[in-house]
Amino acid sequence: MKRFHCICGQEVFFEDKDCPCCGSPLGFNPDTLQMIVLLRAPHLRACALRDHPVGCNWVLTQGDSHKQCRSCRLTRTVPAQNIPINVQRWKVLERAKRRLVYSLIALGLPLVGREQDPCLGLVFDFLEDQRTNPLVKKRLVYTGHKSGVITLHAVEADDAHRMTAREQMNERYRTVLGHMRHESGHYYWDALVRDSAWYPRFRYLFGGEENYRQALDYYYAYGPVPNWEKRHISAYASAHPWEDWAETWAHYLHIMDTLETATGFGLIHRDAVDSSGFHLLMQEWRQLTRMMNALNRSMGQADAYPFTLSRQVIVKLRFIHQLVTGSEGM
Repeated sequence: MKRFHCICGQEVFFEDKDCPCCGSPLGFNPDTLQMIVLLRAPHLRACALRDHPVGCNWVLTQGDSHKQCRSCRLTRTVPAQNIPINVQRWKVLERAKRRLVYSLIALGLPLVGREQDPCLGLVFDFLEDQRTNPLVKKRLVYTGHKSGVITLHAVEADDAHRMTAREQMNERYRTVLGHMRHESGHYYWDALVRDSAWYPRFRYLFGGEENYRQALDYYYAYGPVPNWEKRHISAYASAHPWEDWAETWAHYLHIMDTLETATGFGLIHRDAVDSSGFHLLMQEWRQLTRMMNALNRSMGQADAYPFTLSRQVIVKLRFIHQLVTGSEGM
């Protein structure tokens, strides 16, 4: 993500609605990927959820017929707002979604909502089930994707729940943004790989996508395949080629967003992110993640980057990089 500054020179963050130095009301313009001062941009207006507890700081043009910004209007269903904890959950979920949408826009990926494509357009449902709210009809809700609909169980916004789930499932990493990036991988497999010229290469690298339900049942019953680290970015990626793709896709988004942030702070060379050269990206990524982990250990924290990229995982990441950038070279 880019590094942002207010007109007064104060550094501001992507989520800021006001400058902490001069107090100017700020907004993020997804059309330019820049932070702007609202009072100096009369052609722009705030998202309708700016003054809502969701606190969205994105803007849209005055002529736009929508009330909500490009990110917020992708949400179709939110958890019941008469329950106080759900207000905070919705805020956390939308904050992560804005980062996802930022990445998709920055990478130039097609972002088609339900309004443009009522059958397959991208839309988000943040749902509860009877495990967390006995008043709702749904007995069980699972995070997942189907036909453009990304569903997240709202309880994933709770830190305590994610920590417990991560330990129970022996995961190295579990965040709301990670969930969204993973599920967006399923969406973009449908949009970019299925029935495309990329499909044969996908099957060669990831495998055939038959027997999906049986493969997941086997994974949850018996765990990951032996030595999964040699071929997959995570244990869950070994469950089925579709999950391998989604996990690798999510990891690619992690890499590109983090490298952009590091570039903004002068930690790596700008050429690494601006270039389509994948080999240079991986060199910078290895150096940056070693630094990230060393800094965390200095603070007595667990590694910020608890992953090892095997040769086969790097080949899969390169395939995704080629698909996203249209590049064929290293």
